[in-house]
Amino acid sequence: MLCCKKRASDEVIDILWLLVCSGLVFLMQPGFMCLESGLTRSKNSINVAVKNLSDFGISVLLFWALGYALMFGASQAGWIGSTGFLMDWESTPEQATFFIFQAMFCSTATTIVSGAVAERLKFSAYLCIAAFISGIIYPLYGHWAWNGIRTGTFIGWLGNLGFIDQAGATVVHSIGGWTSLAVLLVVGPRFGRFVANTTQRIHGSNLPLSVMGTMFLWLGWLGFNGGSLLHLGPQVPAILGNTILAGATGMLIGILFSWPNGQGARVEYLINGSLAGLVSITGSCHSVSSGSAALIGAVGALVMLFFSDFLLRCRVDDAVDAVAVHAGAGAWGTVAVALFCPLDTFAPGVSRLEQLGIQLLGVVLAFLWAFGMTWLFLKCLTPWFSLRVSVEAEELGLNVSEHGAKTETYELFRVMDEQAATQDLSLRVPVDPFTEAGHIAMRYNSVMDVMEESLLRIEAIIETATDAIITFTTNTLEILTVNPSAERMFGYSGDALVGMSVLDLVRCYPGAIADRTQFFVQLLDQNVKEILGQRADGSHFPVEASLRRAELKTRSFYTGTFRDITERKQAEEAEKHQAKTIQLERALLELQRTQSQLIQSEKMSSLGQMVAGVAHEINNPVNFIYGNLIYAQSYSEDLLRLLDLYQEYYPEPPSEIQGKLEELEWEFLQEDLPKLHNSLLVGAERIRQIVQSLRTFSRLDEAEVKKVDLHENLESTLLILQHRLHPKCGEIPSKRRNIEVVKEYGELPLVECYAGQLNQVFMNLLNNAIDALEETQFNDDQEPTILVQTECKNREWIQIIIQDNGMGIKPEYLSKLFDPFFTTKEVGKGTGLGLSISYQIIVDRHQGVMKCHSDPGHGAKFILEIPVNQLSNRQESKSHLIRTVASS
Repeated sequence: MLCCKKRASDEVIDILWLLVCSGLVFLMQPGFMCLESGLTRSKNSINVAVKNLSDFGISVLLFWALGYALMFGASQAGWIGSTGFLMDWESTPEQATFFIFQAMFCSTATTIVSGAVAERLKFSAYLCIAAFISGIIYPLYGHWAWNGIRTGTFIGWLGNLGFIDQAGATVVHSIGGWTSLAVLLVVGPRFGRFVANTTQRIHGSNLPLSVMGTMFLWLGWLGFNGGSLLHLGPQVPAILGNTILAGATGMLIGILFSWPNGQGARVEYLINGSLAGLVSITGSCHSVSSGSAALIGAVGALVMLFFSDFLLRCRVDDAVDAVAVHAGAGAWGTVAVALFCPLDTFAPGVSRLEQLGIQLLGVVLAFLWAFGMTWLFLKCLTPWFSLRVSVEAEELGLNVSEHGAKTETYELFRVMDEQAATQDLSLRVPVDPFTEAGHIAMRYNSVMDVMEESLLRIEAIIETATDAIITFTTNTLEILTVNPSAERMFGYSGDALVGMSVLDLVRCYPGAIADRTQFFVQLLDQNVKEILGQRADGSHFPVEASLRRAELKTRSFYTGTFRDITERKQAEEAEKHQAKTIQLERALLELQRTQSQLIQSEKMSSLGQMVAGVAHEINNPVNFIYGNLIYAQSYSEDLLRLLDLYQEYYPEPPSEIQGKLEELEWEFLQEDLPKLHNSLLVGAERIRQIVQSLRTFSRLDEAEVKKVDLHENLESTLLILQHRLHPKCGEIPSKRRNIEVVKEYGELPLVECYAGQLNQVFMNLLNNAIDALEETQFNDDQEPTILVQTECKNREWIQIIIQDNGMGIKPEYLSKLFDPFFTTKEVGKGTGLGLSISYQIIVDRHQGVMKCHSDPGHGAKFILEIPVNQLSNRQESKSHLIRTVASS
């Protein structure tokens, strides 16, 4: 009694499990609907939904009335069932449960076709195909492979051979896939999918919806494979695990193979890769290991990718890659049974190679049966019944053409088409603010408002423009439209101008191209060209013409802008005369400046020559004196020692000698004579130093460009200016004070420069500083000071600063400080060329930088920067100059 209760309880659990799996498999219907809707265009979304709903109803009804009997009824020689038509299951709940589960399989095989042939098939034609699949194709092949599956003893001839397809890799998916391929070949691709030798990608309207549909399919697959045992047993968890693993590895393959194409992780590859993995494991989910399941799913995705690419090359337009996913991966999944399942899964005595032959037979038979029968059926149906919609209906969308379902998007397109036909920009799209298309319509109306306003503005601009604006054809140059300015400019009425050739309004210059049409073509190659216009009275006038070619899809035209430039030509002639006058004035000014520069340069050259001559004339006598002073000192010392010996041996000289010694102040003379000799030596040495400084300043005996010690140049210049820095009493008014020179010399390398010209710069700057200090009133606690500072900024550049604490320079003078003939001194005290010449020497001659910073009452600071190597660093000097000017 207890055993019977347990058996009854197990039966109830099995029935419940199979019903739950049936519900999960039913979820594949909305899954396929979401997948197909997302991967196709929104104008066909309603048609997709209606097809998936209707094919489910048709397939269930036909499977109840006919298909179940043909598939699972009493077999006639293993080929066809003969009992169970219009079956009644009131007394057999197990049979009712089995029917529901198998009806879900039948609807799955049927709905695969919907996605493959989406966006082109008539709804009525699709219903006929759905009925043919669910009533004939699927049940008969299912009888061959699965008849007797409830009892575990296969009666169908293919199943009796040992063919294994646990959950329908071939029976369900390949049958649906091969049927889809036949329909695709008969119906053909969507309009615009293949153009010439290129494949145009048709983007899906809602990829997130497709992903959601894929998730529904994954959930349905758990019932699809999990219910294939027809009872809840210990194998179910392994079946579900294998299903999930295969789908995951297929998705991973889809990701990996989408990246190398340079398109990122394409959503379609992820979706179809995972579905191919799920289809592949369907045939062997009950008896393979987890590792084998993962491998089967990965290979299934690869087969899908190859099959998809092959179909595209054959110009077969599968909207969702249903053939590649279900037929290709399903065939691989069926073959994988023989490769990965244990031997005890096969019929007794069947080897793996024999099982492979049986599986291949099932795959080939499925192709011949599903593809062949469907192709023959459609070929017979086509002469009597049109399968696909017209090109116009396809472009409009099957939502409207097949179901009359007008959407906001349809209304938007309708108004757009009407505007394109009538060019009436006042038309507006009806707006539903609660839909996405309504928001688009609102934005479209806003754009049209702006466009209409812009067009009115353009028309107003054209009407009021002073230039003549003319449009004319590209082939005959016939005038299409003119604005009022064109009528006034050329002296014709608007009606008279329209229809004329634009060539009648222009006259080529003498010697220009005779063919005026070619002349206009050449105008297109130039932005603006001056030509001669011709008025109605025959008079000519200068015109500035500009042409632009406007290209539309089906036609083109020219837009010409013509401007009367008579007044401008007259002004240009006047400007030419004025420009010549200005040019002469500038030449005179430049000549004066050059003359002054030559005078200044000649002065400095004369000064250098004079200094060099003086130094040369002084040098020889000084050297003679300096050389003899040493001997004179030696002789004097010898004489003094001799006299000391006389005094030592003759302490009591005669009175006459004694008197002479007292008269000569012998003791003082004996003490002072060595000091006198030392003073003469010091003075002679000082004269030699001065001579050397004069020679250094003149630089007449050296090369034009030479590496020199700039400290020597500075010292020689300061030495020459000593009479101004430290004036002697009586030479100047008493208010003059000594000027202190503070030297802060850094370590400088030898600098490649024009030494004589740099001396001129130092002389100009120091003289200006002394002049400024002499004009400044200092307090008792202040001292007039000049700071001379040098430093090496880097290995390539040195900096020299000459700064005074005088009265400074006014800000408004700083920008003109280096201009020729500009001076802040009184008339007669300065030429205004010193700083200008100094600037040219530093910037132009030495590729350096010269700047001045000054605040009134706080003195002025001149900064000089020159490169260390004058000849080898010209490019670096330019870069440094740009950076320095930019920073200041």
